[in-house]
Amino acid sequence: MIRVTTNGTLRGYKSSLMRTSNAVNLARTKVLTQSNYTSYAEDPASATQAFKLRRAFSRANAQLDSTTTLSSKFSSACDALKSVKSDLADGQAKISSLAGLNDANASGRQPLGEVLESSAESIVQIMNSQYGSSFIFGGADSLGDTPFQLETAGDGSKYLTYRGVAVDAAEGTDEYTQLKAMSQETSYVDVGSGLTEVDGELISSSAFNGALSGISYIGYGVDEDGDPKNMASIMQKLSDIFGRCDADTGAWASDQDKEDASRLTEKLTDSIDEITNQWTALDGQTSYLTTSENRLTELSDNLNEQILGIEQVDLASAITDFSWAQYCYNAALKVGNSILSQSLIDYMN
Repeated sequence: MIRVTTNGTLRGYKSSLMRTSNAVNLARTKVLTQSNYTSYAEDPASATQAFKLRRAFSRANAQLDSTTTLSSKFSSACDALKSVKSDLADGQAKISSLAGLNDANASGRQPLGEVLESSAESIVQIMNSQYGSSFIFGGADSLGDTPFQLETAGDGSKYLTYRGVAVDAAEGTDEYTQLKAMSQETSYVDVGSGLTEVDGELISSSAFNGALSGISYIGYGVDEDGDPKNMASIMQKLSDIFGRCDADTGAWASDQDKEDASRLTEKLTDSIDEITNQWTALDGQTSYLTTSENRLTELSDNLNEQILGIEQVDLASAITDFSWAQYCYNAALKVGNSILSQSLIDYMN
């Protein structure tokens, strides 16, 4: 016959009561936090998997934020180039220059020159558009000073500069070299295309170039005739030529002016065709960014669902477990009352 002592019974009871108390506290914590675990030790496998998913989720969100910002910037750039191409270049400058070449409109050449000058100034203003605190067409230095500025030379004529460099620089000069370098600037952004480096060098195809250099869209340098390739500069030169015409009769100041006006008008048309191509390419880049944004949004949502599937507790099941744990704990307390009563009587005996 085995004799069960009171102390032995109490020790066993206290141990069981502690386990029951821990169980009810754990069940209560799950209900309150709605989490399957509160520490790595509770479920190492699930915690490890959730950590990997959260790391991927964080990266996807960072890529999504960058892509959303970039998509908005490129969309604004598309709208700006569309205004330059359609409203100013096609809608005002080209029509005014063609009208000025027509002798039937000779008396209006000076006013038409003013329209061309106004169009050039408007293009400069649009190309200086900002997105937030940065200049859209500022290239890699989008947070610097205003990129395009119309300066006045000593003879009173106006010339255009880009980030302090005259855009009508001749090829082979230091200014032209600077302009060419600025037109090719890059500022790579991770848009979820598998950013990859080899020997510390970024593979350009694995990232997206977010730099938009204004001179790469409206041109820079001069051609073999010495005429500017920049759209705004062409308009400004045409404006100067029309402005030298007779105010009453509209007669050309010289035969050279007439020849220059005809030649520059053709080059203005070519410049408009070029910016149309540039706008089409930019629109394609904007569409790519929109597609990437949608893909990253879907990826982020899927990762979040997987994380919740691992970490988030089934609330109905958790409440049921808590109710059962609470019932067991209350039952243990009642049993304790019986044991303590018997122990007291035994002690008195």
